[in-house]
Amino acid sequence: MKSQPSKQRSAFTLIELLVVIAIIAILAAILFPVFAKVREKARQTACSSNERQLAMAFIQYKEDNDEFLPSSWSCQAGQPGGWIYYHAFESTTANNYDASLGSIFPYVKSKGIYICPSDSNGQLTGNSYAVNACTETEGTKIVGFHIGLPDAAFNSPSTTAMLGEEYDWNGSTDDGVNIVDAATGNGQPIAPRHTGGSNYAFVDGHVKFVRDSDMLTQHYAIGGDAANVCSTKM
Repeated sequence: MKSQPSKQRSAFTLIELLVVIAIIAILAAILFPVFAKVREKARQTACSSNERQLAMAFIQYKEDNDEFLPSSWSCQAGQPGGWIYYHAFESTTANNYDASLGSIFPYVKSKGIYICPSDSNGQLTGNSYAVNACTETEGTKIVGFHIGLPDAAFNSPSTTAMLGEEYDWNGSTDDGVNIVDAATGNGQPIAPRHTGGSNYAFVDGHVKFVRDSDMLTQHYAIGGDAANVCSTKM
């Protein structure tokens, strides 16, 4: 009787295993940035949807209040009557903002709408957006109650920003009133959270993604604390 030849077990050699690991690592290095961009694009879209709903709430509020946009408080916490309510000025405490006490909440009815998915600080405090000071009276003052302007005050509603994505100052938040003026740098900076740009809601209600470089060259009537900023761009 002939003896059966022994079966040899097939296995990866150490070199083959290292080659496979190296290929996987290279593919991961190539694909992970792509996945990150896709994820950020999805967050940008969700943020844009949030801002559009806020813009519609602003417009609905305006229609119910003699064509005047919502008002806001600047640097004075704990005051009712603004589009959003906040408990403390420049704070990183949890739930610093209480959207439910703001004047536009009845038109939104969801605190989640006020938070950008890419804004970790906003997820803590409860707000990611700021109102353009040029849409309110006394927009160049630092402290006080800012009454929303009427429709007749805007020469170009489609190019006047109403809401932007608020940037936190070294880990602290502002009151959600001022947006930076691109030319002077005054006011509240806008956060380029979404691959070098951010979403803006305009007075006519439309929302647009604008890159920082474009914002510096295009006049979107961005208000700040500098004198005459609003009057020269509206």
